[in-house]
Amino acid sequence: MKKFALALFSYLLCSQAQATSLKHSVDNIIDAVDPSINMSILVVDLNTGERLYQRNPTRTLIPASNMKLFSEAAALMALGPDYRFQRQLSTDATTLNDGILNGSVYLTLPGDPSFTSASLDTLLSSLSSWGVQQITGNVVLVNKNAAVDPYPPGRDPRDKVQSYGAPITPIIIDENRLTFIVNPGSFANEPASVDVSAPDGVITINNSVKTSAKQTLSAIGYKLDMDNHLTTTGAIGNATGAMERKIAIQNPLLYAQDLIKVQLTNKHIKLDGTVITGNLPANTVRLASQTSEPLKQLMADTLKPSDNVFADSLFIHTASLIYGSSVNWVQANTIAKQFLQQQTGVNLTDAILMDGSGLSKQDRVSAEQTVDLLSYVYTHFPITYEFIAALPISGYDGTLQRRFNKSTQQGLIRAKTGTMTGVMSLSGYLSAANGHTLAFAMYINRNPKTPPNISGRYHNLIDQLCDFFLQQKPGGLKAFFAKKPQARVAFQQSPSQANKQRSKQAQWRGLEMSLRNELKSDRVAILYKQDELILKDSNAEIKNVWDALVRISKKYPFSIALKSQSAPKPGSPALSLLWIKTTAQTPDPTRTWVLRK
Repeated sequence: MKKFALALFSYLLCSQAQATSLKHSVDNIIDAVDPSINMSILVVDLNTGERLYQRNPTRTLIPASNMKLFSEAAALMALGPDYRFQRQLSTDATTLNDGILNGSVYLTLPGDPSFTSASLDTLLSSLSSWGVQQITGNVVLVNKNAAVDPYPPGRDPRDKVQSYGAPITPIIIDENRLTFIVNPGSFANEPASVDVSAPDGVITINNSVKTSAKQTLSAIGYKLDMDNHLTTTGAIGNATGAMERKIAIQNPLLYAQDLIKVQLTNKHIKLDGTVITGNLPANTVRLASQTSEPLKQLMADTLKPSDNVFADSLFIHTASLIYGSSVNWVQANTIAKQFLQQQTGVNLTDAILMDGSGLSKQDRVSAEQTVDLLSYVYTHFPITYEFIAALPISGYDGTLQRRFNKSTQQGLIRAKTGTMTGVMSLSGYLSAANGHTLAFAMYINRNPKTPPNISGRYHNLIDQLCDFFLQQKPGGLKAFFAKKPQARVAFQQSPSQANKQRSKQAQWRGLEMSLRNELKSDRVAILYKQDELILKDSNAEIKNVWDALVRISKKYPFSIALKSQSAPKPGSPALSLLWIKTTAQTPDPTRTWVLRK
């Protein structure tokens, strides 16, 4: 027994020396980058409760997207992991005769960030199943958050035009974002083509982009205005390939109104009225309903890619349900703080939760508040696994897919990233070398006199600190009985699914560029369409493009659907080819090749 006590005493002395050494090492890492750094950091060993390192832990700073940890925790605690948004199509009509619905249709959408144009199409398709051919009234969009400002206070105006800064009210369809693709023409001065992700009739395109004689030039300007008119200007060279951009829809209500009209027209349903916003009256009849994916999936869709629209919509929706009626952003701040503080015991008195995404520059939290929240989640079984599973995984997915890729790092960090101009943050969990789980929060806000170009060094500093703690074997009494370090599991030996998908997409763009180089002197227009390539072939002979495809197929796998009057000559190399024979009377004599993965 005495030997055991002496061993334990000796071990604890070593642990104290280790803690002193650890603090000195971390200080040196930070000071080497910036001794006057404006930083709030705290690292806690969840196995022992020991604070391994801290520096200004109570200083509140702008957290950027680390704010999502608070908003998602509030949603999970208030709504539960299986909560789903309810969507509904109903009518106040009392008669439906000969296909004529004598009344209005009500579309109830509670601010669900995952609601898409495809979801809308499915709901409206139910009208056809009821035999509706004409609606004498209106289509009324019902949303309790319709009066909430589309942007929280503190949002930078420059963010509002970007896809990550899309508005969340009065309605959300397709995340209130639009994708457009610019494809160069075949020859210099030919108009480039512009395609959008919305159906025809929803977005008006004013395109003046020309194909440049400079093969590598890409100077394209674009703007989507409040009338949902997309204007594109500039020039694009053949050798640059297609340009793809996501931008925020500036007028979501108009987008929804036009989309509904187009979808009804496509279903041959006449709308006598128009599409408006309003309230759901009593005594309506439900025609169809849908539910979203459960909250645990929506959380992953929020935290892994750091989706601001998802985060803000869940934040305002959660605060409204806690309060019992619609609330604005300032009210939501108070409600969320009080709720989280009551649930977790974390002191949030000086915190500011102005939004759910972290895009507001008014947001303020400290490393201590963040680690206290993470510690609470880790020790409360009903929410632990859903919350941690929704976080990005180092070297594998989300915003950490390309970070911490070494074998000693992959899969050992689950954390939320955060980046804004002058702001760098990372908070979450990591597994130390002896298997201890550490909760950490690292916030850096650039001092006013610090040059902006230091942001890259701050990013590297956070990565250095995480790598340092991954290598540690924290002390403490429980560490005396510590288990062996956790071995890598089977799936970590192979590339992740996300990495495979990224590789496939890079290969697809490689195929596009190879085709542009092979066919740059031919009469062929190449259109990139995300999951397919379309070749408009105006050559006199089919041989030109076919030979190019044969050569390229040795490096890139693809299948072909060919619309033409004739097929390639028999005996040609075996490619996956579907020939769709056209006649001489076909209006467009252009040969069309469709390449798919």
